[in-house]
Amino acid sequence: MTKVLGVGTATLDIINELDHYPVEDSKQRAAAQRVELGGNMANSLRVLRQFGHPCDFAGVLADDHDPDGRRISELMDRYGLDTRHARQAEGHAPTSYITVSRATGSRTIVHYRDLPEFDLGSFMAIDPSAYDWLHFEARACDETAGMLALARSLVTDQPISLEVEKDRANLDQLWSFPDIIFFSRAFAEGRDFADPAAFLREARGWAPQAILVLGWGSGGAWLSLPDKVDPSHVKAQEVDPVVDSIAAGDTLIAGFIHARSRGHSSLESLEFAVRLAERKLGQAGLANLGPEDPAADPQLLCRLEDLETIDALGVWPDGRDRGPAPLIVTREGERVCAWRNVCPHQGAPLSRERRDFLESRDGEQQLRCNVHQAYFRLDDGLCVAGPCEGQRLEPVELERIGNRIYLADRKP
Repeated sequence: MTKVLGVGTATLDIINELDHYPVEDSKQRAAAQRVELGGNMANSLRVLRQFGHPCDFAGVLADDHDPDGRRISELMDRYGLDTRHARQAEGHAPTSYITVSRATGSRTIVHYRDLPEFDLGSFMAIDPSAYDWLHFEARACDETAGMLALARSLVTDQPISLEVEKDRANLDQLWSFPDIIFFSRAFAEGRDFADPAAFLREARGWAPQAILVLGWGSGGAWLSLPDKVDPSHVKAQEVDPVVDSIAAGDTLIAGFIHARSRGHSSLESLEFAVRLAERKLGQAGLANLGPEDPAADPQLLCRLEDLETIDALGVWPDGRDRGPAPLIVTREGERVCAWRNVCPHQGAPLSRERRDFLESRDGEQQLRCNVHQAYFRLDDGLCVAGPCEGQRLEPVELERIGNRIYLADRKP
């Protein structure tokens, strides 16, 4: 496996899923909310870790006085990311407030940050030669230039890669150091390029020594090699529906690094990366993109924070996440129950959607069968209205360990 050092950012992502984007100066209820580890570097390292690569994070984290900073550190530990080289600083953890449209899968991000950037002085405490791959974010470019120059002087065969997401002051001084540069579509368009191939021909003059990779969203991705004039193109396959586009670009980068480190050609690596990013677009979050996700728990039904104070969620005990969910997990405050997703009237699922079980009736939230409009109480599954009034949903016993919800008869 490839030991990777990632120098960049880690954030706390607060993600609200909406049925559609709100109009200005309006109120809209979120369909779901989740809180996750985010940040370009943390996302890429998390995906790489799922493919078995040991990953060390070098960046600035909020100290233990900040609860969000503690949450980021806990999540990085859970996902198997080593933070020994992270520097702690006083302040509030970088936080991204993300709105995801379920109608399109696209996202809008509002980011807040008051921590300093990781600097050359902090990087000098690290031995770059101890790593098989060094990956940097193009941030605080004067400091990043110093780190890249130092790394370039100390490593020989290890690749050095750079992610360029947006234009920054003094960015152009970074081009001569990396072996691989990952550009974003936003960066290319920000430099007035609408044609990916034309952008890469221009960028070839900036970094003649480097492999250049340009992600282009639904347009796939492009590749420029030092010894070839014309860039190569990997077309995107249709993803229907697009569930969540958060970190798709970070996944593309991780997929390329993984495949390249396994000895694949640059074009083969880009093909793998595009397919991996497409898989990410079809699911919410980054879990289980690789075969060795440290956070994967095949017996976990859900976590308490997956449910609002009064909520119902369809779950799959076998983790397959396709077809109608076999079980419904309900929550009322701290009380969590589970029921078979089978209406006692004619045996149809109450809903085929993951979160379309609840309806307010008689001043309380009740489970509803979407087929024949039967209503069931959350606390005991009793049908209080509809064609099967007086019958009950079949209960399923659960085991709760902290905030994790399992079947009571799960395997030890």
